[in-house]
Amino acid sequence: AISQLVGRTTVCSNPRPSVLDFNLPSITIPNLNEEVTLTRTLTNVGPLNSVYRVAVEPPLGVQVTVTPETLVFDSTTNRVSFKVRVSTTHKINTGYYFGSLTW
Repeated sequence: AISQLVGRTTVCSNPRPSVLDFNLPSITIPNLNEEVTLTRTLTNVGPLNSVYRVAVEPPLGVQVTVTPETLVFDSTTNRVSFKVRVSTTHKINTGYYFGSLTW
């Protein structure tokens, strides 16, 4: 697609990012059949020296682990990344499942 825009062959030097790592406020995992890990980055829009602790309500049959569990923002840190590990033992997904991850 980039080659068509610029009119010449283009090779990207970095590996293609996973669709799971697009920094969106929602998390969608198509065809979860074992385990995936994704990354999100938050920007603090609250007061300086804010501390947030994660609260997770996973869908039934799905395990969710967030690392780190606490985000600390101070005068030198206003952006923090965290990882979300999502796994299931279900081998067949037959629909949509909803949970929540709140800071």
